[in-house]
Amino acid sequence: MAITIKDIANKAGISAASVSRILTNRGRFSEATAQRVRQLAHEMGYYKNQSAADLSQKESRVIGVLVPTTHTNFADEIIKGMQTKAFELDYELLIAFVETDSQQQIKTVKSLLSRQLLAVVMLAIDIEDPVFEVLTKADVRLLSVSNQLNNVIPSISSDNYAMMHTIVDYLYNQGHRKMALIGASNPDPIVAILRRKGFIDALLDHGITYNPDFIWGVENAYQTGLDAIKKFGNPLPFTAAIGSADIISIGLLNGAKDAGIAVPDDLSIVTIDGTELTQITRPILTAAQQNFAQMGELAITTLADQNLSPHTIIFTDITLKPGDTVANIN
Repeated sequence: MAITIKDIANKAGISAASVSRILTNRGRFSEATAQRVRQLAHEMGYYKNQSAADLSQKESRVIGVLVPTTHTNFADEIIKGMQTKAFELDYELLIAFVETDSQQQIKTVKSLLSRQLLAVVMLAIDIEDPVFEVLTKADVRLLSVSNQLNNVIPSISSDNYAMMHTIVDYLYNQGHRKMALIGASNPDPIVAILRRKGFIDALLDHGITYNPDFIWGVENAYQTGLDAIKKFGNPLPFTAAIGSADIISIGLLNGAKDAGIAVPDDLSIVTIDGTELTQITRPILTAAQQNFAQMGELAITTLADQNLSPHTIIFTDITLKPGDTVANIN
């Protein structure tokens, strides 16, 4: 049988109301009394009923997080950032994994919303209209992280348009004039749209007319990088490739090795994300490193502060981290 506040009160010889106030840090009690009650709670194996506490406080401290089942090598970093800040501010995370199928998404979302939640965070997922309708009808705060969905839900992400300028400028300064963008040709996701536009505009800023064939690959997958090398052949028609995810760039790196293409002498590679995967490749990948931990921490603090309007977009830091996969060909 679960230990209750009343059990602790009987043991401590004080009222249940006093025990409740001590365990929730309300009211004034001597340090000795408070310490004794907390010690008894620990020894007796008491666990706070968070749902009941939320009901009494009229506000939940549980944040639901929707995470895609499709592989992302940065989701863990965002969740770690969220967990660190949630623990600090006394919030809890409830994580649910969602499939790409909209009907399955609706089922998962409804299950999550059956709990008493403060907010729902969508982590790097694209929400279709039927799912979006379910979320917006719920009485919870909404936030998109590492993705920009629309101007109805606030978001925290990198500035994907500006990031492409940073990468293209870097490659241009290293002498590259023929560049490819691999893994961002999907026509619909906002992130892919922003990266394509940023890539094209950055090339134009340097007087380079982009080749539409050089924006290739839909999936953020290892196979996309391998297939890109096979598609363009040896010798490659470009001197540098930008991988739209670390896992794509590793595919480019290994595909180049299989094809006898030397990196960086024959092909320079810059990867987007800059997770720890980039530190275990040989050569080490040059990366546009996104601050995923910062995204996670900001998600919790902004939800706690309640200072996000529907149109808010918060951009986090991007760092161009040189590795060994870009050659200077000036």
